[in-house]
Amino acid sequence: MNMLRKYWQDLGLLVASLVCIYVVINWGTLSRINSILWLSFVAILLHQFEEYRWPGYFAGLFNKALFRSEAPERYPLNKQSAMIINIIIAYVFYLPPVFFPSLAWLGLAPVLMGFFQIIWHGIFANIKAKSIYNPGLFSAIFLHLPIGSWYINCAYDQHLLTSTDWIWGTIYFVIAVYILIVKGNMWLRNKNSIHPFSQNQLGPYYNK
Repeated sequence: MNMLRKYWQDLGLLVASLVCIYVVINWGTLSRINSILWLSFVAILLHQFEEYRWPGYFAGLFNKALFRSEAPERYPLNKQSAMIINIIIAYVFYLPPVFFPSLAWLGLAPVLMGFFQIIWHGIFANIKAKSIYNPGLFSAIFLHLPIGSWYINCAYDQHLLTSTDWIWGTIYFVIAVYILIVKGNMWLRNKNSIHPFSQNQLGPYYNK
């Protein structure tokens, strides 16, 4: 568990690399919508790598800039909760649509979460931190936005996306954000956590 807790984001980068190789090799045989869904999965893995490894100081921003924590190395977000929440988001929320590409609402929900990341990182977090960049913003703009837009356009072209899919996809997205991000951080917060973030993961918020 200690190894996973320390390197889960690096494992995600490895998985993302393997998926990219798979998609490139099978570009001519995979359906276009399936290829896009694989790339959407890659986007969240790279997003998490940007947040927690390079530049990787999202934890410091989250705990100190957003919550004014007096113990930003471990509260409210800690290394254990970050691992659990992000693994579930990537492998339980983003990955299943790949195997059920005909269920447009299932693929739409992660796309909406990707768009939400743009607002969260680009506007909310930057205002709170008084910055123009924070870890996660680059991948939100240059991966989530184009891949998500591509998915929606392709789903419409293939007559997969209906009004009902938008309703169910939006409901699923809202529930996922509430349970995994809002409640998840509340359930797993621990002022006495024995799993603090490293100095690098606190970045400019270390000892501030």
